Amino acid sequence: MLKARYLPHVISTGEVELYEGATFLTERQGGSDVGANVVRAVPCGDHYKLYGEKYFASNAGRCGVALVLARIDGSGPGTKGLSLFLVPWRREDGTLNGIAIRRLKDKLGVRAVPSAEVVFDGAEAYVVGDPAKGFYYMMEALNLSRVCNAVASVGIMKRALEEAKQYAERRTAFGHVLTEYPMVRGTLANLTARQEVETSACFDMVALFDRVMAAPYETGEAEKAWLRLLIALLKMRTADEAIAFSHEAIELHGGNGYIEDFVTPRLLRDAQVLTVWEGTANILALEVLRLMRKYRIHERFIAAMKERLERLTAEVKSLARPVEEGLKELASALARLGGQPEDVQTFHAKTVANRMCDLYLSVTALERGQENERNKWIAELFLRHVWERGLVDERMAAVRYFEMIIGRTLSSLERQ
Repeated sequence: MLKARYLPHVISTGEVELYEGATFLTERQGGSDVGANVVRAVPCGDHYKLYGEKYFASNAGRCGVALVLARIDGSGPGTKGLSLFLVPWRREDGTLNGIAIRRLKDKLGVRAVPSAEVVFDGAEAYVVGDPAKGFYYMMEALNLSRVCNAVASVGIMKRALEEAKQYAERRTAFGHVLTEYPMVRGTLANLTARQEVETSACFDMVALFDRVMAAPYETGEAEKAWLRLLIALLKMRTADEAIAFSHEAIELHGGNGYIEDFVTPRLLRDAQVLTVWEGTANILALEVLRLMRKYRIHERFIAAMKERLERLTAEVKSLARPVEEGLKELASALARLGGQPEDVQTFHAKTVANRMCDLYLSVTALERGQENERNKWIAELFLRHVWERGLVDERMAAVRYFEMIIGRTLSSLERQ
């Protein structure tokens, strides 16, 4: 009934009225600790009535329907006692559905999306699926949200990079265009390498997500766990990179980058929330740790990276030594941590997750490097960014290959 009644509105392209959607998860006392949620669901005939408050409800006031986690009276504690409800924003007569917005959040960025404290006072709600699987359903939705978060992050990375490139090509300082200076070339070339490799990895993840979601019941738990691992790693990394890229774009603009006449301040403000939305780095690292404990996902990860490294052509395999050493270091560290107490494992969870992401992205860069000469240079720059700690860069590949990497014509200085 719910699907027939509401799905046509949620997916509408004009044939019926569009209902924007929302998911209301966070409560004042809970935050990432969803099991502490206390919003009540009181049975009322064929539906329920919700009472309580959601503390950070995005798209509040714009959505036609929201999916809300609440606890049916009499249900147990923790996440297992939560059920998922569909809550229309308005009743059929057009009146508000027992919902009030206490206040809109005055956020640092992403101000186009209203986020609010929402109070339910007898809001009519309809349970979705099995009442005992509410948290499971919300976590499935969270996987999609994390994919979207990663896509938003690489989008900001690309915009910041393009703004920096175009400004550097036009700005003159000390008699030369900025792109004629080695440090500027190094920055732009390295940003380009990181953006392309991480975008490629995200699109590979999206392709896997599509395959799994196209046949969720036919897909094994091991494959779903692999998808969850990649989502956690790439969401965590790209969110940090969106901030780093926005910062670099501001610095390349100089004082202009700090002025609201340019887009760069908004990019930085909007990027910052991407590290918080859909799980902080700590929460994502704990997700990786859970996958390791339940599915031994680290064993599959190490085996998969070894296999992919072995399949590399000789032309790029010469670049792979730091990656191979990094993989051995990861395996050794995991062996040492395997029997350690809980606090030791959780302390190292984020370090381990970041190293796994370094390895996954490095292998992606190397595989791309087999496609053409430019991508091989991209791989070289990316691997140096991740693994090289020396003070002297003998090759200065970012400067040497700048024109090919950036795709721009030779500067006037070089033509002279």
